[in-house]
Amino acid sequence: MERVGKMSDLKMPEFVPGPPGTGKTHKYLKNKYEEFLQEYSWERIVVLSHTNTAADEIVKAVKKLPKMENVSKKKLQEQICTIHSYFRAEYLPIDKYEKEDHDKFCKDNAEMRFWKGKWDKHPLYQFDSHAHGKELSYEQYWRMCDPESYKPYNLFTLKKLKIAYDKYRNNGKAKLSFEDMIDNFINDAEVPKDIDILIVDEAQDCSKPQIKALRKAATLTKRFIFIGDADQTIHEYAGSDPTFFYRLSSTEEAKANELTEGLRCGKTINEICKRIIYPVWKQWGDNAERTWTPREGITGRSLWIPSIEQSCIAKDKLVEKILNTDETFLFTYRGNPTHKHVNGFLQRIGIDYKLVSNEHPHVSRKHFKCFTSWNDFITNKVSRQQIIDYWPLLGRSVKVHGKGSVDNIKELIDKDYNIEDLIQQNFIIPEAKQYKDFSEVCINKELIEKIPFVKKVLANGMDITKEPRVQHDTIHKVKGLTFDNVIVDLSVYRQENDRYEPIRLAYVAYSRGRNDCWTVGTSGPMSLAGIQNNRNYILWGDDDT
Repeated sequence: MERVGKMSDLKMPEFVPGPPGTGKTHKYLKNKYEEFLQEYSWERIVVLSHTNTAADEIVKAVKKLPKMENVSKKKLQEQICTIHSYFRAEYLPIDKYEKEDHDKFCKDNAEMRFWKGKWDKHPLYQFDSHAHGKELSYEQYWRMCDPESYKPYNLFTLKKLKIAYDKYRNNGKAKLSFEDMIDNFINDAEVPKDIDILIVDEAQDCSKPQIKALRKAATLTKRFIFIGDADQTIHEYAGSDPTFFYRLSSTEEAKANELTEGLRCGKTINEICKRIIYPVWKQWGDNAERTWTPREGITGRSLWIPSIEQSCIAKDKLVEKILNTDETFLFTYRGNPTHKHVNGFLQRIGIDYKLVSNEHPHVSRKHFKCFTSWNDFITNKVSRQQIIDYWPLLGRSVKVHGKGSVDNIKELIDKDYNIEDLIQQNFIIPEAKQYKDFSEVCINKELIEKIPFVKKVLANGMDITKEPRVQHDTIHKVKGLTFDNVIVDLSVYRQENDRYEPIRLAYVAYSRGRNDCWTVGTSGPMSLAGIQNNRNYILWGDDDT
């Protein structure tokens, strides 16, 4: 078995830095991959990213290359995948800790059941991953973390559960976590001999153990490339290491490789981002004069909203643009309570939206259609599928007793129906014809609560046949995304560990946008990038608020 020596002896990557929207993934990586195909087999080129979504986007781009047209997507996904998928495959056999293991573990450990959210977001697993990513003990990490992030658990309970968690996973057949896979590869696995090229996209998001594992994996490669942006290192809580990437960025090689042509942010947002990040660039000497051009043909505006709860011209312009254009909009922020404030604002105005990290909109397209099609059901005809969608939402004021199951409706032949048809077939009672609005017959409690919002969205004429053009989420969840317009709330309710972390967060937030940006003044004790109600610092362009 071939081993490696000390970690300091491991191969260092070439670094290709580039500010937001400079084509690191969709332009540089694709072109580089095509260049490598001239000399190497695609089966010996590995490209890794951090999320399945990002990996899928790279696969799509590579599949468009002429030499890759006949390579199946499934085969290509073995070479272009997430970091965790790669190291799982490199250390076989693996029996991974999954939801069924979580359920069994919870049965024997009552304190695990204090958490009511998604199983894989359990505070124990999150805390364990974050401490591992920073290479710290539980005690060391607890002293520097935000304890609120791991409620309802304290350090004592987390340590107690960790002992039980490790014991469960090591009993009999080992159940490995992602952290185990990385550690096992670093400590026990052979150096891969089947890679000529190893490329890591969004490399700045790697934790310290992941960087070690990648450096080991690259031992025998011909080229080892990290693509990323040190200024977008915002996952420090999970172990990402900005200092490592700033040092990489400062090398002459990295400066020669740097991407400088802006393909996303217009002049206004580009200038705001450069003003925000300047203290960090200055900290790293020569990088203070980095080149990052705005996208040609876009100027954009910057407007200031003192508070999302407060009326002002800038907020009126935001609502007007949302309702009267087909452009996309992102609201982003540090965390709660801003999350609730944004939800409240969108619901009060009647703006169709979704949370970035949730695949479902606030109101589903299917449920919206129940409201818009009901009049057709009364006066004309709707599809059998529409009847199926109505059925779980209707109560006894409409349905014949005993016909409540969707399976009853599915027995209908596939054609269009109206209310008279279903009355004759004894599915709907005759009195149902008096209800002219779907809100009068809906019994779904969750949907009933959203009826005022639904009516406002429909009154605003928003196109609810398509996915919402308005989304919102925390800055950590929206990194890597692009929208036409961005609305950034600067509120911070706790002190960050690194004085440059708020600067990087603000930089990432504004750089999600192409055209216009709105800044929501902070109501918290602190502000991202140290901008405390300082309009002159952030505004560039059309400040007519």
